[in-house]
Amino acid sequence: MAAGCGGEEEATPEPETVVGTVPAETGGGEDGGGDGEAEGDPEAGAEVFASAGCGSCHVFEDAGSTGTVGPNLDESTASFEAAVEQIRSGGGGMPPFEGQLSDQEIADVAAYVTQSR
Repeated sequence: MAAGCGGEEEATPEPETVVGTVPAETGGGEDGGGDGEAEGDPEAGAEVFASAGCGSCHVFEDAGSTGTVGPNLDESTASFEAAVEQIRSGGGGMPPFEGQLSDQEIADVAAYVTQSR
């Protein structure tokens, strides 16, 4: 008998062991954001707004802040997406918070300032 290409035996792939963890969901919207953009939790955002010192620059009645350096957030018409980008990247005198706040914290603050006005 000549040795062939495997004959009647079927090879079954062995599963690979993957080392690592799957990130746990934290906060966010009911649908998990489906488009890759985290949805924010306004309640958590209020805590981040206070702890990150946002009120030292911004007027925001809901937070009881009276900062005079940045725009008055009570008068802002920015969308959630625009707020996320502004918080993440900064600009117009505002420092970027990417690297200081997690993506979820940025989304939470954006939700807070856009949904609480």
